[in-house]
Order: sequence, then structure tokens, then C-alpha cells
Amino acid sequence: MTLEPVALLSSPLDQWPPRWSPSGVIFDCDGLLVDTESQWVALQDDYLARHGAALDPETRRAITGRAAELVVLTIADVVDKDPLLVGEELISAHREHVGDRLTPLPGALEALRAMAAVRPVAVASNSPRDLLDAKLDGLGIADVVDTSIAIDDVAEPKPAPDMYLAAARALGVDPVDCLGFEDSDTGAEAALAAGLQLIAVPSILGQEPRAPRRLASMADPVLSGWIAGWELRR
Repeated sequence: MTLEPVALLSSPLDQWPPRWSPSGVIFDCDGLLVDTESQWVALQDDYLARHGAALDPETRRAITGRAAELVVLTIADVVDKDPLLVGEELISAHREHVGDRLTPLPGALEALRAMAAVRPVAVASNSPRDLLDAKLDGLGIADVVDTSIAIDDVAEPKPAPDMYLAAARALGVDPVDCLGFEDSDTGAEAALAAGLQLIAVPSILGQEPRAPRRLASMADPVLSGWIAGWELRR
């Protein structure tokens, strides 16, 4: 279950802050804007523990950020249980708690709002449509983003590039002129395969997403200063 890495090409993000500015911006959601990815991982680990099992670090790294169907199949194989039952139990538990406490990651919503004021923005997530809409509504940004792409909207989920290509198309922007933000290995490979200029902001232990630029937080002061210098293009 390994990802085929996309070659890292030279990027305007090699300089920090860049002299370049994007024509559009595409954000991941879980683990990037909001701390739901860690909750989803914790739910999986708790489920595995209750079945006397655990994932090895390589498998955990490989499935983080992937579509729920792949996560369910992996866990079902480990616990030797019907995937349909595992899926029902895991997804229902996730749906039950997803709106309980949406905790934005540091600087994420501030950065998104600042970018949305001057550029068209999208959210591209491996979440099902109902869960993605619930998160955007709960975060108070449903009316801020110009479009959102859920797993239901594309043929192949991340790490395939479909989701980012669809988001760029919806924004009317060439992918190479889009700035992407991702937190996971899976999402980063999807964004790179689509041709985006990518900033990685990992939030889950063990994730090492490849990107021309990596930040510890969306609250990065250089990032904020760079955004403040963008001219209006809406």
C-alpha cells in the first residue's frame, strides 16, 4: 500500500516568501483546516484495540488521508471481520461525533478568509458530501469558499489527482496557477499529481508529505505577510 511519489519540480514556493501569487487556492479539510483527522485516526485505533489489534506504522501512514472505503477494508482485514459491518460501525461512530467539537487548526481559518478576500478558493476533501458540508457549516466557512469537491464528485479519491483537477476546473484556474494546502502524504501526492504549487502543513504524527514548501502551522507569520501583499483578483 505504497504511494507512487510524483517528482518534485522547481516551484515558485522554493523562495520564501515567493514573488509569485496564485490565481486560486485549494485547501484540504481534515487535518488542515480542522482537527478531525486526528479524531478519525483515534476512533480507528480505539476500534482496533477493542478487537485486540493494531496497525503497524507503515500501514497507518499509508491509509491516513485515504478514502474511508480503503480504511475500512484495511481494518476489516486486520480484525478479520466483514468489511460491511466494520464500515457501518466505524462510519456511524464518525458521523455521530463529527459535529460535536470542530476545532480549527492554528491560523487555518484566518488564512483561508484572508485568501478568500482576494482570490477564489475551494476545499477538496476525501470526505463524503454530507460530512464535508457539515464541517464547512460548523466552521462557519460554507459561504466563504467558492466551491467544494467531495469524494462523491470524482471518479477516484486522493491520492489520484481527480479532486484537485475538479476543484481547479470549478474555479476556472489552471492547476499550475493554483496554490494547494495539504497535511497528509496521500493528499500531497494528489495535489502534486494535479500540478498544484503545494504547501504542506502536517498535523498527524508520522505523516511526511512532500511539497516544495512545508510549514509547521498555518499561523506562519511569513505566510500571513505574503497573503497580505496579494492584489485583488476576484
